[in-house]
Amino acid sequence: MLRVTLLSGEEVTSLPLTELSDVKALKQRLHQQHGLPPRFRQRLLHEDSTLGDDVQLDSAMDLQLLIVDFDKGAEVVRLDLYDAAGLGNLTQVERMLQLPMDPDIYEDEFVQGQISILSHASENGQADVVQLLLEAGADKNLCDMHGCSPLLNAAKIGHTPVVRLLLEAGALVDLPNSGGRTALMCAASEGHQAVLQLLLEAGAHKDARDNRGNTALIYSAMGGHARVAELLLEAGADK
Repeated sequence: MLRVTLLSGEEVTSLPLTELSDVKALKQRLHQQHGLPPRFRQRLLHEDSTLGDDVQLDSAMDLQLLIVDFDKGAEVVRLDLYDAAGLGNLTQVERMLQLPMDPDIYEDEFVQGQISILSHASENGQADVVQLLLEAGADKNLCDMHGCSPLLNAAKIGHTPVVRLLLEAGALVDLPNSGGRTALMCAASEGHQAVLQLLLEAGAHKDARDNRGNTALIYSAMGGHARVAELLLEAGADK
């Protein structure tokens, strides 16, 4: 058996060895079933040593659980996380999240605003990084400085795997940007059929209007995307 306690001695759980393969799996279990923070903020100690996520759990032991706060870090390090997320450098993103670093915000002094790291990864189609950031607890609806959510940014570029990940994570499908445009409008405007279909299946509002009064159907017509218009009409969009 594996017995996990807090430093105070309070027992968190006891689990048979057959249910877990390594420390990473144990941390994920503690997060999913016991409401503890994501694995990046957990430290499991055995005989005063911190166990890495790749350590195999093949023998009975008593483990102590420590929850650590985010490392505020220097801005240059936070910029590294932002850049790594956009480039899809999964190894570097994992390493920085293990500090642990807040997966949500990078403060940019030049644009004088907050930049969503998840939104940046989504816009660049980095599905593996998006999945990792979501596991780290990144806010799936946190907008960038233009009011664009990660889902909207992925939809406008046509990154179907990222859109699917965000929808499965429960992202708000109709969250508009500062101009009132939704992810469905962006997908329709650019002719991204697969993304549009996913959004419709997720219950996107077909007849929502942006600040100029345009709907997804109007955007599909403006862009000359006949098949997208057909999909919207088949889904019941108003003409």
